Amino acid sequence: SSLSVLERRRWPLAVHSRNVPAAAGPPSAAGRMCDAIAFLGVVRIRDQVTLATLYDKGVLNDEKKGFEGALATILERASTAYPGWRERAECRECDGVLHAFADPQAMFLVVAGIRNAQYPDRVALQMLRELADKVRNSQGDEVISEARAGGLTTPLKKLMKDVIKNYSDPGAHDKTTDVREKVDQLKGIMQDNVKRILETHVTLESLENSSSSMSTQANRFLRQSVDLRRQIQLRNLKIKAIMGSSVVAVIVYIGTMFVDL
Repeated sequence: SSLSVLERRRWPLAVHSRNVPAAAGPPSAAGRMCDAIAFLGVVRIRDQVTLATLYDKGVLNDEKKGFEGALATILERASTAYPGWRERAECRECDGVLHAFADPQAMFLVVAGIRNAQYPDRVALQMLRELADKVRNSQGDEVISEARAGGLTTPLKKLMKDVIKNYSDPGAHDKTTDVREKVDQLKGIMQDNVKRILETHVTLESLENSSSSMSTQANRFLRQSVDLRRQIQLRNLKIKAIMGSSVVAVIVYIGTMFVDL
């Protein structure tokens, strides 16, 4: 890590995350939206001590290092933080974004590491404001002012888990995102319908071709049947003519015999 010894002391990581081999690599920024929030944290502004952190159980070592570096960058700028101060920093190792927000008294920062690049900034800010209010209401100014590094991790663990769960779907808190997701769903439905129409069109063309072929074969069979019937009729006429000629010849022969007698 690029953090100094003092920053490492302020950032107790091993207790709050699962060790995952670094070779596994960070997840893609286009991963599922439900896994967008990698971690939440609370940092006191006065001495830049990290009071609480909560990492997603699937966080990777590279992600942790990347968000640590992003936090160090934000803390360098936080010396002039004021109530409602906002800042963001890119996570170079994981292609994510770290959002930071100062509480209304500028006593502490709440930070959120976001994996998904599609996660709306306005929803991240809303989440941090809600987290800041809950931290202050649950702990109070005196506890926040005197807590040691990592001292609020356990008291705030459930609270931060609930925040991550509630904001895992940004569409539930952002109308624009909700509309965009519905539009995407509608696009998918329309594409499926167009595909089915095309498939139906192909099927109809196939049926039409088959019908045309059958009609042609039927007409050919009909013509062949007519020709065959004519041939049979002609053959029957020939047979009748031969039989008639034979009968006449026999009669003439018999008559000739009687005449000679």
